[in-house]
Amino acid sequence: MLPSFSKSNGAYAALAAGAVVGAYAYKSRLQRKYDDGIDLKNQTVEIDSVEHIRRCTFYKDIDIFSFYKIISPTVQTLGDIFYYGYSASNNGPCVAFLDPANKTEPLNWISYSMALERIRLIGSHLGTDAKLTPTQSKVAIISVNRPEYVFVEHACYMYGFIVVGLYTTYDSSTILSILDKTQAEVFVVDNLDRIDSFKNQLLEKNYIKEILVMDDVSSKSNEKIKNIPTILKTMQQSDVRPRPKIDPESIATFILTSGTTGEPKIAMLSHTNFLATVKGSIERRQRANIAIPSVTRHCSFLPMVHIYERLNLLRSFLHGTQVVFCPIPEKLFEYYSIVRPTGIAMVPRVLNKIYDTIMTEVGKSKIKCFLISCALYYDQPTLFSRFIFRKVKNLFGGQAISMGTGSAPITPEVLHFFRIALDIPIIEGYGQTESTAAGTSTHIGDISCGTVGSPGAAVEIKLIDIPGTNYRSNNNQGEICMRGPTIFKGYYGDEEKTRQTIDEGGWLHTGDVGEWTSNGALRIIDRTKHIFKLNQGEYIAPERLEDVYIRSRWVAQIFVDGISTESTVIAITIPDQKYVRSQFQTTNPNLSFEDLCKDEKLKEIILADLKRLAKEYKFKYYETISNIYLHPEAFSKENHFVTSTLKTRRTAVRHHFQHIIQSLYQPIDKITKPINVEEQSKL
Repeated sequence: MLPSFSKSNGAYAALAAGAVVGAYAYKSRLQRKYDDGIDLKNQTVEIDSVEHIRRCTFYKDIDIFSFYKIISPTVQTLGDIFYYGYSASNNGPCVAFLDPANKTEPLNWISYSMALERIRLIGSHLGTDAKLTPTQSKVAIISVNRPEYVFVEHACYMYGFIVVGLYTTYDSSTILSILDKTQAEVFVVDNLDRIDSFKNQLLEKNYIKEILVMDDVSSKSNEKIKNIPTILKTMQQSDVRPRPKIDPESIATFILTSGTTGEPKIAMLSHTNFLATVKGSIERRQRANIAIPSVTRHCSFLPMVHIYERLNLLRSFLHGTQVVFCPIPEKLFEYYSIVRPTGIAMVPRVLNKIYDTIMTEVGKSKIKCFLISCALYYDQPTLFSRFIFRKVKNLFGGQAISMGTGSAPITPEVLHFFRIALDIPIIEGYGQTESTAAGTSTHIGDISCGTVGSPGAAVEIKLIDIPGTNYRSNNNQGEICMRGPTIFKGYYGDEEKTRQTIDEGGWLHTGDVGEWTSNGALRIIDRTKHIFKLNQGEYIAPERLEDVYIRSRWVAQIFVDGISTESTVIAITIPDQKYVRSQFQTTNPNLSFEDLCKDEKLKEIILADLKRLAKEYKFKYYETISNIYLHPEAFSKENHFVTSTLKTRRTAVRHHFQHIIQSLYQPIDKITKPINVEEQSKL
C-alpha cells in the first residue's frame, strides 16, 4: 500500500509544503525549456457556444479530420510504419532479445531490414499457406512481450489481416469464447504450454486453419500446429508476396475492453484511428520541444495487447526507435539498468510501488526524511536534489528524457515526487480504447495536479448533461464526449451497443464524468455508471473518493459504496498486510491475517485514519466513510474482482458484498460473511 505525503503526517509535512513552495521556480524552468506556446490560463477554447464544444487553442481553426495527414504523409496505413522506421533509423537496430547472463553483450539486436524481412515472410505465409483474406480474416495472438509478437502483428497490418489481441491472464473458457465470436482463422501463441489444457478443443474447431507457435518447437500430433522459426527458415525471398492495397479506413484490429461493468466488448479500430492518434501525439511532442536524441530506446513491459502499449510501440517504430521487450514485468528495473531507455511509458501502479518502497525506507530514519524533505522543498531541481535522487534516476536507466503516464489517475504527491526526482517532463494523458487512447494530455508547463490537460490534434470534446444528477454542461460539467478521426468503428457483432456509444453526430459517449477547470484543462471526476445517489439527493462519485482514501497507509485496496436509502457512504477495505503487521500491536503475533481483520481495534484505527483523510480533503459529511468492513483477501483477477487491466469490476464486487454493505448501515452486532457467488466472471 502507498504511504502518503499527507500534510497531517508530521514526517512528510515539509515535503507536502515543498510541492507548493517550489512550484513557481520549477514551473518557470519547465516553461523555458519546454515551452509549447500554450497560454496555461486558457488551454482550451469553446468553438461552439450551443453544444459547448472545446478544442485545444492550438487546433481551434484546423480540420481535425485531415490535419494529422500532413504529419509523416507517406505513412497512410499501419503497414507503412516499419518502412518509415527503416529510413528514419538508417536501418539501425530495431528489436532486441535480452540475455542478462551475457554481461558483455546482453542485447542481441535485429535490424529494421531483418525485422521487415520477417514481417513480410510471415505475412506472405498467412496469405499463401493459411489462405487468409485481406480485410476479412482474423489472426488472434496471445503472448508475453517478445519480438515475434511484433512480427506477426505488423505482418497482419501489412497484408490486411485483422489482429485480435488476447491477454495472457485470460483463462481457457474466455479464450475459446473470443475465438468463437471472432472466428479467428489463425491462433498465434508464444508456447504450447499456454494451450496445453485446451489444445484438443482448439484443434476441433474447423474455422481455425493454423495454430502458430513462436517458440521453436515441433508438434507431430497435428498438422495444424506450426512454428514461426521453421516458417522463417524454409521460406525464400521468392515466396514473399507483394503487399495488397489496404484502405486506411479498414479494420486493423479488434481490442477487448476492460469489462468493468460486464462482459468485455470487442472494439473495432481502423488504420486511420491509430495513425490519427500516433501522429497527433507526435505533433504535440514537437511543439513541446521534446527533442528526439540520435539513439532512442523503449523498454516494452506493459501488455502488448493493451491500447496504451500498442501506441507506444507504433510511435517507437515510426521514429526508428530501438525496442527491447521485458516479458516479466517483475524484472522491469533489471531491464531498465541494461536497456537504459530514453522514453519511459509508465502507469501509476508501478510508480506507486516505487514510491511506496522509497518512503517506507525513508520513514525509518529521521535524517533521511529530513534530506528528502529538503530536496523537495527548495527551488527545484537543484544540485542537492539531483544528488539525493540519483539512485531514483538510475533506477530508470539514467538516460530518460521524458515520461508519459496513463491508464489511471496519478496522485499529486507521487507525480510531484517523480517530477523532481527524475528531473524530466512527465506528461499525463487521458483516453480510452474506443477513442484509440486519444483524448487529452497535459502541457509540461502546467505542473498543477488533478487535471489531464487539453484535447489533442485529432480530438474535440464536449460535456453533456447527465440526467438525474447535478452535472450540467452550462456549469462546465457532464459526461465527456469526443469526436474526431480517432473514434472507433463500433463494437463487433453488437450494433445496439455501438449506437448507444456513438451517436448520430459521431460523438463517442465515454461514460466518464469531467469538468473544465478555470484554465481550460479537463478534470476527470468519475464514471457515469458508477455514480449513485444517497437519500438526501446527493450524488456520489465513488472513484474520486477512493483516490483519496487509498492514501491511507493502512489500506491496500478500497471499494466505496452506498445505498439510496442511507445518508453516508461505507467501504469494503482490504488492509495493507505488511503495514498492519508492522504497526498494529496484538497479543498474538501468530494470528492469521483473516483473524486480524476481525479485530475491532484495528477496524477503529483504520476507520479513524480514513476520516482523517476526509477531513483533510474537506469532504462533505455524506462523502465521509461512516463504516468499513475489513476483508482479508485482495481483489484480483483470480477472484474476478479486477479486470485484466487491474480496474475494479464494481458490479461483481457490489454483488458479492451486498449483504455486508447492507449490514454496515445497521447497528453492528456482527458482520455477516459475503455471499458465495459462483460464476463471478459473468458479472
